[in-house]
Amino acid sequence: MRVVDFEPNKAVESTLLVVRKELRQGGRAGQFLDLTLCDPTGRIPARVWDNAPAIADRFEVGDVVRVSGMAETYRNELQLRIDEIDPLAPDQADPSEFLPRGTKDPEALEARLAEAVKSIENTHLRELLVGLFRDAELRQRFRTAPGAKALHHAYIGGLLEHTVEVVELCEKVAEVFPALDRDLLLTAAVLHDVGKTQELSWETAFDYSDEGQFLGHLVLGERMVRERADQIEGFPEDLKLLLSHTILSHHGTAEFGSPKLPMTAEAVALHHAEDLGAKVNMFLGQIETAREQGRRWTERHFLLGRSLYVGDAAGEGPGEGEPSDAD
Repeated sequence: MRVVDFEPNKAVESTLLVVRKELRQGGRAGQFLDLTLCDPTGRIPARVWDNAPAIADRFEVGDVVRVSGMAETYRNELQLRIDEIDPLAPDQADPSEFLPRGTKDPEALEARLAEAVKSIENTHLRELLVGLFRDAELRQRFRTAPGAKALHHAYIGGLLEHTVEVVELCEKVAEVFPALDRDLLLTAAVLHDVGKTQELSWETAFDYSDEGQFLGHLVLGERMVRERADQIEGFPEDLKLLLSHTILSHHGTAEFGSPKLPMTAEAVALHHAEDLGAKVNMFLGQIETAREQGRRWTERHFLLGRSLYVGDAAGEGPGEGEPSDAD
């Protein structure tokens, strides 16, 4: 059974990847095991209520496990109550095959990105981009990396998909505002999240590398870009500075990780394009999950701070039972 096929109050037998594991206080026995499991079709929270400490010792995050139990609804969210859980031997399953994957063709996305790079007229910026992606290892990691650990584009290929979306949004912004430095804006759009190729790991689960935990992808990405730009003869120092600032400020505020607020029009444009791409992806993911569960509204999202309208196949408008932000 796949996660997408789980239904409330139905028995479940499935093989899933452990992406989170925490032994917590609570339940009748005093402790329970709080898990998040996944396969390529989705993620689901799961609980082990009986004999949790001993069962927790059987497996680790990144292991593939065979589970049986019951799908249940708790606070309008589908979760799994596990009765039996056992790890598979390493030669029985490849954890990477259980990670969620994007649905868009990576070759088409790469071609679209190459088209954008080719359109950049500034020779230094174009040489920077071509030189960076000439590295086969970087290109492969950029192609397969998730866009984030959990929040948006959290699937294999998510980084490439998110980057192309941001590039296309920035192309439109540059058309509306021709006074912007289009070459700088598009270069920053292509490279704004390149540091995630070092920040994240995705071999057996989506997680942060040590570098990612200590430095984050804004710093890692700016470092990668600056080191490559320094190797290009005659690359203007002021252009390096503007590109570094645009990358470092693209999260918009210190609260979300940017060491400086955007201080150029191009930096502002990139920040809002990136935020739009991430937020819409989050909205669509939450809505799709709720739709698969037959719900008209999503659960209140902790980051977005609201429930989202799903509607139904018939396309009916809002009706009774709309949630309030105060719920």
